[in-house]
Amino acid sequence: MLLIVSCTHHEIPQGSIPLANSHYGRAMQLCEGNHYAEAELILKEGELVAEASDNILELQKCQDTRFLVAQILSATTQKRNYELIHDHEKATNMAQFVTLAKELLHHTYEQEKITELQHQYEKQAKDRRHYQILAYLFGLLFLAILMVLAILYFNRRRIEQYNSILDLNAQTIERAQRRIEVLSQESEAHDKEINRLNEKITSARRSTNERLGRGKEVFDHIVAGGKLPPSADDENSLIDYYSVSHYATFHEWTTGYDHLTARLYTYLILQDMGKQDDDIAQILCISPSAVRSIKSRVKARRKP
Repeated sequence: MLLIVSCTHHEIPQGSIPLANSHYGRAMQLCEGNHYAEAELILKEGELVAEASDNILELQKCQDTRFLVAQILSATTQKRNYELIHDHEKATNMAQFVTLAKELLHHTYEQEKITELQHQYEKQAKDRRHYQILAYLFGLLFLAILMVLAILYFNRRRIEQYNSILDLNAQTIERAQRRIEVLSQESEAHDKEINRLNEKITSARRSTNERLGRGKEVFDHIVAGGKLPPSADDENSLIDYYSVSHYATFHEWTTGYDHLTARLYTYLILQDMGKQDDDIAQILCISPSAVRSIKSRVKARRKP
């Protein structure tokens, strides 16, 4: 009868650890089968485990692995001391404590490792996104630089081609005139060759005059208060005309600046005509901020 009371009044802390709960369940099963002596031993062992579990619950609140290692070493030493004085009950208690503390330490190590790996993965993913964004921005910047360089190159080439055409026509006319002078001084008649050279001179002058004539029309149109026609040919014709009609000024620009585009030449021409920035914006049909940008580019290309 005393065993039954003992079984029914032993209180093992519920929810502390699964091992202590299992002892309690086994003791209750033995009591139901009238195995009271065995149940009493199981309950006693469960009490020791429950006592150790209270210490483990305190350890679980601390995530410092150094503290856990210190507690395990201390408990191991206490276990050995209890064994030396033959206090097997407390030695068993310490053994249970050491076993469960080691499991907690292992779990803590694993959690720290998982957390570290997670942080490394997140850092790598963040760095990878940053590198992708930087690579995309550098790619856009590189393409923009290429486009600007291509525009500058083709504009420069176009101006050089126009100037070379004018120079070629001038050289053709000059050579033909010198040849006509030589033929006229000779005693033999060279009427056919002279006529052919005159036709060549006329053709060269017509080609030059057509371009310069159109440039003169554009120039007069701007002087009269008109706007620059949107055609690139009209703008280049204006530049060609100004290079002939204001040779000295144009020569200063070609020698005083580096790699001027057609639009920069046009800005200098309009400025030389006495136009202010607001007037230039209206003539070119662009915004005042665009004119300021052109002005800064002209200044940046002036030779020291």
